[in-house]
Amino acid sequence: MTQTVAHSASVPEFNAGAVRVGISNGMKSSSEKSFFNFATVAPMSRAAYEAARTFMDDFYQYGPPEVLYRYDSLADNMAAEAARLINCAPAEITYLKNTTEGIIIASEALPLGCGDEVLVLGNEYPANLLPWLRKRHDGVTVKVITGSDNEAAFRRLLESISPQTRAISMSSAQRYDGFMPNLALLSERCRDQGIFLVIDAVQHIGARAIDVAKTPVDILVCGGQKYLRAGLGIGFMYVSQNVLPALRDSRVGIRSMEHFDENSYVLRNTAARFQDGTQNMAGLAALNASLREINAIGMDAIEQKNLAILQGIKAILREYKIDFIDHGMCQSNIVSLRTADPSALANFLMERGVYIKAIQDVTRVSFIHESKLEDVEVMARHLHEFLHAGTNCIRSGSLGKPETAGRRTGTKRPKLSSPLPTI
Repeated sequence: MTQTVAHSASVPEFNAGAVRVGISNGMKSSSEKSFFNFATVAPMSRAAYEAARTFMDDFYQYGPPEVLYRYDSLADNMAAEAARLINCAPAEITYLKNTTEGIIIASEALPLGCGDEVLVLGNEYPANLLPWLRKRHDGVTVKVITGSDNEAAFRRLLESISPQTRAISMSSAQRYDGFMPNLALLSERCRDQGIFLVIDAVQHIGARAIDVAKTPVDILVCGGQKYLRAGLGIGFMYVSQNVLPALRDSRVGIRSMEHFDENSYVLRNTAARFQDGTQNMAGLAALNASLREINAIGMDAIEQKNLAILQGIKAILREYKIDFIDHGMCQSNIVSLRTADPSALANFLMERGVYIKAIQDVTRVSFIHESKLEDVEVMARHLHEFLHAGTNCIRSGSLGKPETAGRRTGTKRPKLSSPLPTI
């Protein structure tokens, strides 16, 4: 008779320290960087980090179900903070994993069919373009207004509105050069002509105030990884109560239900109808904390500080005669520099601890209300060094209002120590 012998495998002892090493070797910490790339992915705010870490600590130490019960109200709390920020009802807010998800939901939920027309800008981030291009498979006409001059493209978009136009989708602050279209004008045109208006506000919220009660839109989406500084994989979506009855049930899951049985279901009559299953609780904790912090400071105060920093950045760039795209007051927290080799410039600055972003044919500088003009001055000196070393050259273009190159004689250096608005 053959005997079976059970072999017990030895389980190595868990070493918590081993999983906390991360990728720190040779990398600068966030505090060591002169960071001007918030329009791509921002470092987390301390408030967001602490909130996410507290949830993860609780979940690890105490686990389900108690921790899940305790944090069950997070989605509602986040919705209340987001609603306060953009002036809507909490029932019109739900969470997302990113901006792309929100645009996909909008493209599938809006009642668009064969012969309907959607207008979009071609110089958008792909998140606000690709989901709409897919609608061509459904017989929807998708008209793309091309051109890197966003200001001119916006004028052409308004001129392109036709009786067939059923939806317009665009960013309220453009990622290429920070141009902010006249959202009030666009909103009015859409309301007057029965057009659905979808807004990607990821480059807007946290940098400028937005009030959807004063400037109505149908759907607004915003990832949390940029000016909200809430980390990755979390964001929020606003869905106007007025448009909800017209939307298709493009997504169904247990969290989107009012009630259901084996034969039928009834969706919730709020933005939560676009929820699905298991929630990103750590992300919700971070986003809720980030929104709460912004609301505590006050978005009006943050906007005024950002506008003052924007003017300071432009003044410094003019003094060093660095060419940039200027949209005046119709500009977010983005200033794009015209350079012949954006990647070379971005790499040159990164070697010196200054982080900006090469995007298409420009080098993009983006900031937040905590950014310091002293750091902009350092960046400008490095830019001047790079340009006058013959590594690159500034070129003039037709976008915005060009700034001439070189140092201006008779121009008084901006006083970096002059007081900015305090918040």
